[in-house]
Amino acid sequence: MKTLVPQVESFWLLSADLVSAKALVWFASVGRDSELTPEAHAYFADRYRRLAESHRRRGRLEKAARLEAKADDHLQAAGGSDGPPYAAAMAMPRPTRFIRTNAVGTPHSGPPDAA
Repeated sequence: MKTLVPQVESFWLLSADLVSAKALVWFASVGRDSELTPEAHAYFADRYRRLAESHRRRGRLEKAARLEAKADDHLQAAGGSDGPPYAAAMAMPRPTRFIRTNAVGTPHSGPPDAA
């Protein structure tokens, strides 16, 4: 039996996620008066929390505390937390199996059965 071990996320990948998301938000909001959606705030809260955990594992507790505070700010802006996000795919039915059908007509010999 295979044991599930939580994978440690890369500090660099988490940082790249945050930088790219911030760049996309900046690019989309240039010249406009706009605000982040609750979903975007939830995304940033998740990434900041994961990055804080990464810093905590490396012993950088002050940096982890600052990132955790940013995560809390984004979580409040997203509307707070009422538990983990629920996956919609869990409620979907299992897809049907792929069936091949030979739907090619063939010439029929004999009298027609039109009557």
